[in-house]
Amino acid sequence: MIAQTLRKLATNRRGTATIELAVATPLLLMMSLAGIDGALGYVHRLQVQQYAQIGADYVMSRMEEVPSNVEIKARVNEGSGVDMSKIKVDRWIECNGSKNSLAACVNAGFSYTQYVSVEVSQDYDPVFSIEKYADFVKKHTSTGRVTLQIP
Repeated sequence: MIAQTLRKLATNRRGTATIELAVATPLLLMMSLAGIDGALGYVHRLQVQQYAQIGADYVMSRMEEVPSNVEIKARVNEGSGVDMSKIKVDRWIECNGSKNSLAACVNAGFSYTQYVSVEVSQDYDPVFSIEKYADFVKKHTSTGRVTLQIP
């Protein structure tokens, strides 16, 4: 009687799909969360690059009178909401293929080119950050940079 019951239980396949689902669901859920968090991190990088592009667009729209660094920072801040300390605007002059001052280029008789660079940095905090379980994407800083040659 006991042997017959054991044989019957060993050949019974009812409920195996439920057990397989219970084993596979956490794995599928973790893979989905990792994919979502990775995609959100990538979208964040694209947004930061677009924030830098806001500053470049502003410089291009005011090309007759190139705006000051503070004006560019303010424009990026109002267009993106990024803290002003995370926005960096740099200007430089190149003559004869190297960075130099305007006076040095003019005195040496070289033609020169002016550049403006807008750089925006912003931290990304992963949405799913449970240490040792769901820490697929680490906290990182995304940087967007645009460099313009101005007349």
